[in-house]
Amino acid sequence: MIERFLALLQRRGTVLMAAGLLVGIALPELAHLMRPGLPALVFVLTVAAFLGTDPAVLVGHARRPERLLLVPAWILLASPVLAELAANFLGLPQALGNALVLWAASPPLSSSPAIAMLLGLDGALALLAVIGSTFLMPLVLPPLALGLIGVAIGVGIVPLMARLALFILGAGLVAALLRRSIGADRLQRRESVIGGCNVVLLHLFAIAAMDGVGPLIAAEPGAVLIYAATAFAASLGFQALSYLAFCWMTPLAAATIGLAGGNRNMAVVWANLGSAATPELMLFFAAMQLPIYALPILLAPVYRRLAGRGAALTAASPEGRRPGKHGMGERP
Repeated sequence: MIERFLALLQRRGTVLMAAGLLVGIALPELAHLMRPGLPALVFVLTVAAFLGTDPAVLVGHARRPERLLLVPAWILLASPVLAELAANFLGLPQALGNALVLWAASPPLSSSPAIAMLLGLDGALALLAVIGSTFLMPLVLPPLALGLIGVAIGVGIVPLMARLALFILGAGLVAALLRRSIGADRLQRRESVIGGCNVVLLHLFAIAAMDGVGPLIAAEPGAVLIYAATAFAASLGFQALSYLAFCWMTPLAAATIGLAGGNRNMAVVWANLGSAATPELMLFFAAMQLPIYALPILLAPVYRRLAGRGAALTAASPEGRRPGKHGMGERP
């Protein structure tokens, strides 16, 4: 019964993500109450991403230099430069332009692998993008932000990288212990259960992420509308640009990188801004939560079509029977 329910949740995942967004806005007290649990939700989502990913597939991606090196370079270097050029071309206010650049310089959202698997994309590749970009971000972001927008970010590189390593390695270790105790074959057969659990976690995450957004909309509806429109345009634009930048790969890989490129973990940057954390940056950070949860329901048919096209091409190739799109592995 529980497995059927979780399988049903997986099939309705994008709708439930968007519903979490609405619940968090409509019930600000609930969102505020759940906000302290966000780090724990991120950790469990990371564990689920490792658990739903075949380690051999993750290692296979990591051995390909165009994925291990070019994807973080695009996300952390090319994207903020393009964001700065776009902000100047469009004549955005300086505060909004600075926020856009900092968002574009952030690593992919920690929940990107879970969302990728929900949409039928390559969860292993999304996980690799998150890990690689998150570890490199402390080295790249401070000089880049200072050079592009003149914002000094006081990132303690060694302590931050140590915390990130502990977080990611801890999640990987928990997932490895669970994989060993449950068994790889049983995990493969319970893929829909993992997907359903991810939907529940993403729904709760969406509610908690809306803490403060409801009152902000009521207090400054005009400013929120402008920042929200910019957030949606930025997410859509960088999803499209990221897909086009890697369209020379398989459609599945390009679509996965597109998803990661248009959904960024600005919270990592926000936590290290110090005095540079202006109210405008906070407003943009809040506005960026909206496309994260609203766009998957709108773009799900596009991504699933691309995922199906990628799977068809993979099946037609000599490597067609290697582990597949979700990273769980497909057996002959």
